[in-house]
Amino acid sequence: MKRIQLFEFEDLDWFPSQFRQIITDFLQYQLVIWNIYSAIVPKIKEVMQKTGYDRIVDLCSGSGGELLQIQENLSKQESYPISALLTDKYPNVEAFKRISEVSKGQIDYISEPVDATNVPENLTGFRTIFTAFHHFPPALAKKILQDAFAKKAAIGIFEHTERKPLTLILMFILAPLNILFQTPLIRPFKLSRLFWTYIIPVAPFVFTWDCLVSHVRTYSPEDLQSLIADLHGDENYIWEIGQMRAEKLPIELTYLIGYPVS
Repeated sequence: MKRIQLFEFEDLDWFPSQFRQIITDFLQYQLVIWNIYSAIVPKIKEVMQKTGYDRIVDLCSGSGGELLQIQENLSKQESYPISALLTDKYPNVEAFKRISEVSKGQIDYISEPVDATNVPENLTGFRTIFTAFHHFPPALAKKILQDAFAKKAAIGIFEHTERKPLTLILMFILAPLNILFQTPLIRPFKLSRLFWTYIIPVAPFVFTWDCLVSHVRTYSPEDLQSLIADLHGDENYIWEIGQMRAEKLPIELTYLIGYPVS
């Protein structure tokens, strides 16, 4: 099926920050309990070794939970200790602070908005975007890649969503059930999260809609290839596109990685 550029509630400027945090917190909870991106960690290490980076600059971080796992996996399993920086257009500062404390300062954050299409020059490191690139329409997606390409910065785009009819059917069934059953398990515990989930069920509706839209907006490997079609002029910059199986779930992880070579 073709990619469709629908809206997600959490992308809307007027969407209340309280609701946005509820949704991003739940999304991060899902990513963390399934350790969805663990299979991609060796690939991240490979690129960071090639480029000499020892810091990840995470763009569109949401609540940032998966980055804590990736940082731990790189340090413990891959023996490649790194630091990381969380950034977002709508920074969830409360979640960022919590992750920074848990990581004992190995993961820092920026509390001001950061534009992924124009990353400040002083934010050096391996740029990453996890489960967020699909939010951007093609024109803005190209700008994100162009910014990294022009500034000779390494960038990694990682998605676990996919445009398959069966996946959409499963998400339509499972998304509301997941948020209804798992909301009490999310920490820190918040009464407001329970209220907007069970008393006035804004969260289940928004999460289910955004989940379905995330899948239909996901870029396939062929779509990603078209986005970088105009960025092949420099032989000192390499692009890699591929997919790999997640370790705990029967899903494919799609990645686009670009990095400079000397």
